[in-house]
Amino acid sequence: MTIPYLGGIPRHSPYFGVHDALHARAVAFGEVGGETVIVIAVDALGINNDILGPDRDFTAEVRGAIEDATGVPPSHVLVASSHTHSSPETGDVRRLLDTPGADEWLARFAELLVSSAVLAFEDRRPVTARRGRGEVVRGTLAVNRNAWAYPDPAAAPDDPEVDVLVLEAPGWSSVLYNFANHPVYVQVQPYASADFPGVTSDFVERNVPGCRAALFLQGACGNQSPPPDPLTHQNGAGKPPFDAEYQLLPENVRDAFAHTERMGMALAAKVLEVVEAADTPVSGPVSAVSERLAVASRDLPDRAPFQREWEARRQALDDAVASGAPRAEIVRLTGQLQETEEQLVAIDRGTDPISAEVQVLRLGDVALACLPGEPFVELGFVLKQRSDDGRRVLPVGYANDYLGYLTDPEAWDRPIYEVSLGAWTRIGRFGGTELTQRAAELVDRLWDGSALG
Repeated sequence: MTIPYLGGIPRHSPYFGVHDALHARAVAFGEVGGETVIVIAVDALGINNDILGPDRDFTAEVRGAIEDATGVPPSHVLVASSHTHSSPETGDVRRLLDTPGADEWLARFAELLVSSAVLAFEDRRPVTARRGRGEVVRGTLAVNRNAWAYPDPAAAPDDPEVDVLVLEAPGWSSVLYNFANHPVYVQVQPYASADFPGVTSDFVERNVPGCRAALFLQGACGNQSPPPDPLTHQNGAGKPPFDAEYQLLPENVRDAFAHTERMGMALAAKVLEVVEAADTPVSGPVSAVSERLAVASRDLPDRAPFQREWEARRQALDDAVASGAPRAEIVRLTGQLQETEEQLVAIDRGTDPISAEVQVLRLGDVALACLPGEPFVELGFVLKQRSDDGRRVLPVGYANDYLGYLTDPEAWDRPIYEVSLGAWTRIGRFGGTELTQRAAELVDRLWDGSALG
């Protein structure tokens, strides 16, 4: 049984193999006689809670099993995805359950997430904690991929900050690091990979003494992506992993993974630098709060024209198959058909309000402000600006659900992919701002104590 990867278009292509392992890493924080929170960082695109089918909720089931095993309440468990695009299609862009054996795979996936949390809970010990912050060189690891659509492209926002939290005990340590960048160095190729976060976490674990786990917490990277690289790009575009006949180009795949290694190591060097220099002690309570909001869906067009387009594309594909058209033509027509199918799926979801969870974890004087989708960097800055001398607020995307892009309102006035019609943008113009503002309010409530008790 082969679980498909997200791919580009055509979607749901089967994997050829595994380039590097995908991990679920976890750490449990607590106070003696106080509350405990568990952070799970998983190498995944993002986990839409509908992937198990009607009347089921993936994250709720994982949290329920963790509560049964540890007593930690669901509101205190974070499941955060790295957003690697070379992982199984858990974002519900296309229905994963349509793949034979997917239900068994998802059950095993959930078990592994629960297991990582339980192991972390059982591995608790007295620790000291410290934090630090550094910056990568602007333009080297992440840029605003929509700079061209801003009134002043040179002023398009990006976020070079790397935040690190270090937990230490004799012979034992764990590291959490937060950075905003799409892991798309090796997307749309048929080998499973954790992309640059996998390289970074692996190197940090091997070079920080006693490190049990290095957890990557994705930041507000909705419009942040890697810059082009001479080895893997030509004429301003990434070298394709497949040729015109849709046959694999091994040299392009090799070069993409080499670039992934370089970028992951560059981030690892910065993380290790910050780990070494981090000198701000972390102290204070451990607590959490979670709320659900009903946010407005995006506006949707009339279905009829898209249905007609689907029927025409379906007929064109059937005719090409019947006439023995070349493989490349079959692939092209399949991609066109799937594009319209995904637009119909988006329309059929309707415009009912969308239930979305906002969660904030307090780890001493560090706040993880968690959003259930792909927040634009503008929203991340709103949260970071709630930092002061007594706390550091970090945005965490792809947290506890995957609801697509969470944009600033102005993004809807730009001709950008992120607001086009598809499963990747379900929430409307103001929903990202609403969720971000609520997360900021929850941070304040945890600090003034009104969210407790």
